[in-house]
Amino acid sequence: MMKRIFLTLAFGILACATNAQIQTRPMPESGFEKRIDAFVEQQPIVDTHEHLVSFEAIKDNMPLDIMLILHHYADDDIKSAGMSKPTFEMLMKDSLPVMEKWDILEPYWEASRNTAYNRAALIAAKDLFNIDDINRNTVQMLSDRIMEVYENPGWYDHILKERSGIGHAILDVGERRYEHDMFSYVMRFDDFINIDSGEDIKKKSDESGLNISTLSEYVSALERAFEKALNKGMVGIKSGLAYRRLLQYDKTDELEAASVFNKLFLRPQESFDFEQVKPLQDYMMHEVIRLARSADLPMIIHTGLQAGDGNYITNSNPTHLTNLFLEYREVRFCLYHGGFPYGAELGVLAKNFRNVYIDMCWLYIISPSYSERFLHEWLETVPANKIMAFGGDYHNVENVYAHAIMARKVISKVLIEKVSTGYLTEQEAMDIAHMLLHDNALNFYGIDK
Repeated sequence: MMKRIFLTLAFGILACATNAQIQTRPMPESGFEKRIDAFVEQQPIVDTHEHLVSFEAIKDNMPLDIMLILHHYADDDIKSAGMSKPTFEMLMKDSLPVMEKWDILEPYWEASRNTAYNRAALIAAKDLFNIDDINRNTVQMLSDRIMEVYENPGWYDHILKERSGIGHAILDVGERRYEHDMFSYVMRFDDFINIDSGEDIKKKSDESGLNISTLSEYVSALERAFEKALNKGMVGIKSGLAYRRLLQYDKTDELEAASVFNKLFLRPQESFDFEQVKPLQDYMMHEVIRLARSADLPMIIHTGLQAGDGNYITNSNPTHLTNLFLEYREVRFCLYHGGFPYGAELGVLAKNFRNVYIDMCWLYIISPSYSERFLHEWLETVPANKIMAFGGDYHNVENVYAHAIMARKVISKVLIEKVSTGYLTEQEAMDIAHMLLHDNALNFYGIDK
């Protein structure tokens, strides 16, 4: 009996501690939960990060079957459950009938269907194709319905605008800009930074039409590429080098960087390890940031989890970037993906540096509970105007829709809990929701909508 009482008290204390808030506002009026939930549900979204493939490219290059909603991110967990990469690539071909694909896929789907990546696929199947579950009995019907909707050229706009409530989206597509008024884009210059051989220099010479033989000429090629992207209307500079190297870019003397450049240029067939080329790479990152500063454009940096496998997660800890925040206080830095799993560190950086912002793109399909936990914490530690709360980060619109559903549910839940404890008023929660999903992104990127 005493043991049961103790356990009951312990669970009660834990539950209270999990949602503990300091009451600073009057307790809300009845029905606030439904009002906040409805408000968040109806908020127009400025989507800060997408890799969307065009409607035409999907029709031409993607299998219009179950693999459409499993090929991006769900594939990581299916492979993590044991499927080999070549086997998954085979499933991406149209040559196999759907049921033969399912025979191969089924055990790995069943092993990984619990993950948030795969929950997004389930949401897309249910809400967009009226398929309650993905299994042997439904996979052919789901595939048929996917093929059917791609006969309608208006499908993309319908899902993005009407079903997802996305009014504007920022594409991470480099030169492949879409001619559509709902898209802006950011540009990557990582190929100028991630230089580790003479072949990289030759490639840039060929691309730019310049005869590059010195570091200053290489920087000139970067400046020319930057100016071209500016003229095309880029709204920010994106770096995804956390997939390739440590996110620590030391300030390097030009002479040291030039010495490394000369070695690469004079020994084009020789391989150089990271420590040998790091001074040159670091120098070029600083050059990119200086260009961002001159154009008053933000720097967007991938932090935290790297998709796929074979990466060092410690490379992507956002605290490695601290010297850049100190060096370039006029430059706005946006740190992507909620820094997963470094949410606490990310919160400290955004709190302490006026030029550091948080973006929760990709985050809800990585872990809804992480998103909930750290949105709670960030709303207690970081000014609300520095948090951008949604970027779908997908190739296809169906999964963007599912991700938006998950995001709205998490945001609504967090804000309702904040109001229920008297930490926020109902109106404050609604104001914050509008900031997180809409205004903050427009203001950060200087988009006039």
